[in-house]
Amino acid sequence: MSDSLPPLTLAATHPLAAQVGGHAGVQTTEDESLLLKPALHREINFYQRLAAADDQDEISKLRKWTPKFLGVLKLEGQLKDSSAVGNGCDGNVEVVPVHGKIAPEEQERLVLANVAYGFVKPCILDVKLGTVLYDEDAPPEKQARMIKAAQNSTSAETGVRLTGFQVYGNDSPKPILTPKSYGRSIKKEQLPDGIEMFFPVSSAPYPTPPNPIETSESGMSKSHPGLPPLLLHCVLTTLQADLEDLKATLTNIEMRMVGGSVLIVYEGDWERASTAFSTPSGTAATSEDEDDEVEVEIDENGQLVLESIPDEAIEEEEEHQAPLCSLSLIDFAHTRLIDGAGPDEGVLKGIQTMIDLVRQRKDKIAAMLPSDG
Repeated sequence: MSDSLPPLTLAATHPLAAQVGGHAGVQTTEDESLLLKPALHREINFYQRLAAADDQDEISKLRKWTPKFLGVLKLEGQLKDSSAVGNGCDGNVEVVPVHGKIAPEEQERLVLANVAYGFVKPCILDVKLGTVLYDEDAPPEKQARMIKAAQNSTSAETGVRLTGFQVYGNDSPKPILTPKSYGRSIKKEQLPDGIEMFFPVSSAPYPTPPNPIETSESGMSKSHPGLPPLLLHCVLTTLQADLEDLKATLTNIEMRMVGGSVLIVYEGDWERASTAFSTPSGTAATSEDEDDEVEVEIDENGQLVLESIPDEAIEEEEEHQAPLCSLSLIDFAHTRLIDGAGPDEGVLKGIQTMIDLVRQRKDKIAAMLPSDG
């Protein structure tokens, strides 16, 4: 590193509070704009291949639907005093080298843009896609277990499973959380009920699910979350169009996506949602950058030093205005690009299911809107 440039230190991170699905361990930066996700080599390779693809490659069209990829963080140390984090430290923590104590599969983290960043009250739904839930190289016993899991849930028949979600009320600082167990327990006929729970109308009582809802504070289940009908109808109209576009994109990509999800985020704060409603915007960040890799060293003061970092991560701070809603494709740990295999029909089936569910909910909300006459 040049002596003329001051070292960049990585501020303390903390667990992602708004994680409604996936494996634990995802960290976020202090301002919550970036995610540090533990990743297997296959997922890292997928993001690098996606970033490097030219515009003539069909896979390049997926950049519109995936979180912005900023690089790979290699961990080569550990906190000297883990108790310092959250106990009045100044934001920078001391890291000391550790040799042979970090498992190889835990050393690398994907650095991704947080698609929920900028939302004041992010209502988030993780939907597991596909009819096949096991990787082709999984042991036979795991394959049998995953086949049974698909048959016992909505995955095998519809290509989707509601993994988990959170919904805000306009007058509440805490969300209502619905756990993974709910999505595993319902049948195909109950999927519209789950969609209604995630897209409630503010004027209507919150639907009562067959399983208890986990809440972030006592009494929260009595609140009435959701958006006014006009804003909610706009959210659903936008998401239906985006799901149709995503399906068209995936129809032309030869891959097998096992364990992947579509992540839906919409704004639960009425004032911010109204502002976003009147501001044209897309639903997913486009990543057109080369796959920059973040190198990490320890300086003489024990600070974590980033040898190289994409320019996008060192921009001037300004308030990020999120769109009204966002649709992203996530989780590629078991995704394979296979020439000649055709599209993943199970994933396409799942997206069509979501299109139908969103359209049905949109039509119900449309009936609540005042007529022009």
